[in-house]
Amino acid sequence: MRQSLILRGAAVLLVVLAGIAPAAALDNLTADPARIEEMTYDLCTFERALGSKERTAAATYIATAMEERGLSVGTGRFSYSNCYFDPPLALSSNIIGVREGTSDHIVVVSAHYDTAGPETPGADDNAAGVATMLEVARIFNATPLNRTVYFIAFGGEETGLEGSTRWLADNPDLHDRIVAAINLDCIASGDRLLATTLPQHRWTLDLLPPSACIEETPARLLDAARGDEHAFRAAGIPALRLYERDSYAIIHTPDDRPEKLNYTLAAECARVVAGTIVGIDTADDTPEIDLSVEDGTVTFRTPDDAPVEVLVDGTSLGVLPSGSVTLPGGSHVVQAATYGPTGAKAVATVMGEGVEIVPPAVSGSVVTIPWGDEAGPDEGPPVLFTFAAVPLSYRLERPEVVVRVDGYLDGILIRDLEDGQAVSPVPGPHSFTVVAYGPDDAVLGADRADFSISSYGMVDLDGGILQVDETGGATCSASARTYTRTYTPGERYRIVVGCDYRDTADAFLRAAEFRVDGDGGMNSVRKFFDLPVLNDSQRQEIGFWLEPEGPGVYQWTISCSEGDRGGAETGSLVLS
Repeated sequence: MRQSLILRGAAVLLVVLAGIAPAAALDNLTADPARIEEMTYDLCTFERALGSKERTAAATYIATAMEERGLSVGTGRFSYSNCYFDPPLALSSNIIGVREGTSDHIVVVSAHYDTAGPETPGADDNAAGVATMLEVARIFNATPLNRTVYFIAFGGEETGLEGSTRWLADNPDLHDRIVAAINLDCIASGDRLLATTLPQHRWTLDLLPPSACIEETPARLLDAARGDEHAFRAAGIPALRLYERDSYAIIHTPDDRPEKLNYTLAAECARVVAGTIVGIDTADDTPEIDLSVEDGTVTFRTPDDAPVEVLVDGTSLGVLPSGSVTLPGGSHVVQAATYGPTGAKAVATVMGEGVEIVPPAVSGSVVTIPWGDEAGPDEGPPVLFTFAAVPLSYRLERPEVVVRVDGYLDGILIRDLEDGQAVSPVPGPHSFTVVAYGPDDAVLGADRADFSISSYGMVDLDGGILQVDETGGATCSASARTYTRTYTPGERYRIVVGCDYRDTADAFLRAAEFRVDGDGGMNSVRKFFDLPVLNDSQRQEIGFWLEPEGPGVYQWTISCSEGDRGGAETGSLVLS
């Protein structure tokens, strides 16, 4: 479990509702705590931290277990420091087991398998989560399903959600097909499970089967822990996390051992996940939604007044009742989305012009933003958030005199703003203004806070590989990769190229130079000197950062100074 890097204030809305999945379908969904315990002990025999030599064995163990459960198994390699040349099944890989359904819609069940350091066995964080995920796969081994289920063991969670972020980046064609993602992280300590999702995706909570081990949690938690579900939320995919709070006493310590865990709770978690999959697997009709823009006002409605998620230029305003918001000046792309009971999704998109809106500003405010900068928006740095959801919170000092509160997010007017409205802005700077009104629309007070959304971690891209083989001379070969992605302000990319220098030890002094030339003159060079008699074979990485300032094509060239220059190749990152 990756601890939050939030600097000041953040919120994730946590709610647990006991929904009801079809009872008949749940009869055979029995999980075996002994199996989960055995696999947890097995995984804890491998050191799974970054740099460990045993991570390959741990990944192979998981892949073999997936195959035994009838899954089609593959891996997704991602690279970070010193891991480029690991075998395919290693900590620097995601292990993906697929259970094909009859439709192209997907449910993802995930759990990370790396640990925070070599000193912790990582039983609750997160060997038991992986074992529980594999138990869910076993439960469905002979059960026909409509949805295709991806069981994914992510690597790199403890180093910045690297595995989940990379898998989503490498599979953009799957995003619209994923109905929901369920992440298991720290699920076997204590005797109560908690569940978390964003308000616009709370339909996932309605599908949880009844359980005595699930309790309702507070509506808002600050500085909460985070896991791979945040990568899915940042991609706009409904994500549900199951976890428990008692783990915080042992995680990231040597005490996180398998003998300390509650495998009955883990088995209950497996049953809950299986029941939720059954609920999602039940097809329902696609809901309807009407969306229009006129004179700067966006109107959105559903026939049954179901909640609507509204997005303006990629920023989600959260879930709103059927109604309207007003756009600021300029051209905007507006989307509205609503969900059916089992995840069927309707999306409408329009383009429209906004109107100039100036929020009123008064002194002696009766309304304040509790997480705002006390120094004022122009006097200090903005509040930095790294969560996918930010609460539009406010505090009323004299609530009895306030009739209505309006909010302005980047100039977008949200009328009758509820305290704690959860929004998901795109990365970059933002502003939030709150205005309180009394009778006859008298302005009683206003407050403003500036904040910034930071992309969590960086995006590693496999830039390709260079090889030099010295057999009576140097022969160079190169292979580069090209990526197409949507431009996200503030996102940075680390391009990583593997260098494989194969020395036959019989050549005279010779230098082989590996070079990456990036956009704007950025480059990274490695020189390997070949000494006679000695075998100077080496495997290293070249890496450099790209910080795109906007859409465009960003390229890098990989080549070597010796041998066949025709082996040079150019890779590119195409941002639209």
